[in-house]
Amino acid sequence: MDLRRTLIARLALAFAALLLVFGVVWVHDLKEDALAEQKATSNLVALLATAPDKDSEAKLANALTPGQFRHVKIQLDSATVTAPQTQATAWLSWLGLSAEGAKAQRIRVGDQMLWIRPDPESEFREKWSTSVQVLAMLSLFCAVCLTLTWYAVDHALSPVKELNAGLVRLAGGEDDARLPPFALREFATMAGVVDQLAQSLAQGRERQRRLTQQLMEVQDKERRELAAELHDEFGQSLTAITATAAYIEHHAPHASAETLTECAREIGSESRRIAGHVRQMLTSLRPYGLEDSGMREALQELVSGWQARLPDRRIVSHIGPLPPVSADAALALYRCLQEGLTNVVRHSGADQMEVRCECLDERIELTVIDNGHGQAQALLAQPGSGLLGLKARLAMVGGALNIADAPAGGIALTAVLPTRVGALA
Repeated sequence: MDLRRTLIARLALAFAALLLVFGVVWVHDLKEDALAEQKATSNLVALLATAPDKDSEAKLANALTPGQFRHVKIQLDSATVTAPQTQATAWLSWLGLSAEGAKAQRIRVGDQMLWIRPDPESEFREKWSTSVQVLAMLSLFCAVCLTLTWYAVDHALSPVKELNAGLVRLAGGEDDARLPPFALREFATMAGVVDQLAQSLAQGRERQRRLTQQLMEVQDKERRELAAELHDEFGQSLTAITATAAYIEHHAPHASAETLTECAREIGSESRRIAGHVRQMLTSLRPYGLEDSGMREALQELVSGWQARLPDRRIVSHIGPLPPVSADAALALYRCLQEGLTNVVRHSGADQMEVRCECLDERIELTVIDNGHGQAQALLAQPGSGLLGLKARLAMVGGALNIADAPAGGIALTAVLPTRVGALA
């Protein structure tokens, strides 16, 4: 069913019923007026045809009973009485009528005079009564039409309450709007859209839950790895430094200069190894210099580190001059490159990678392209926790993450980051 057709059909039926009632009343009034006009004409003809005889006065008196004639006044007086005077009323002048047109005409009937004159006031009273009746019927017609329209619209739009209740349930965190089936096509379409929205919200909540769980797992894993690395690397170095320092403390008065120099050399070597390891760990946790203008150098250093660890794979990089951005935006771009290279190495099976980063029209575009066997459609359908985290991180700084198939095969991962607030809007 169609809402417009339903409303038009119901209102058309209601108007047809009202017009039928109006027509019946109008035909009845027309019939009554015609019958009254015929009766008045017959009475006037009968009056004029009355022959003067001894019973003429009685017949005239009977014929002059009020209500026998329409739009004329008939009066029987003696022959010596002058013609009745017509009083001009205000409404006659408003209508452009004069008293001259309503002069009385006389007919002698025996010893008496029959005066006949027009009665415009009678016509006015009839018209006024008819007009009041018509206005009353029109008012009733309008009131009924408005009532029927209100009822039809209210009945047709009643599903809106169900739709609103369903949306309220979705806003309250429920996974299903629980909408009833609708007969009207428009509301059935809207219900379908609401159901799709409910499914999208449920999927979004599930993805958010899985992302939160995965992020917590990743955080716990990083903490365990960091603790193990601190224990293994720093523990050994600190133990060696402690042992060497204890040896110097106990044997310094009797040890030779060469022995002390060797101990100092060992302590320095372990200290430098700890410092290098600390620098590497800090770089992986949060690269230094991103807050200033060192973002380009940090990205180049990251690519160089991957190239050094993967000598059998070819990494081509084109990183142009980049403007300074906020610390959060720079970190998001750095993590995007880090995650992109990590995914290529772990999952794509590619032996060639290309990194491009440049500033274009108040935005920075970072693209990582590989020649592996990955497909963008599959990656978009089931993104991992790393990509979901990147999307969320970029969205927090006004950026966006795009995943597409590379022209020569593989995946092209592009991060777009505004250099100022609102640049991507």
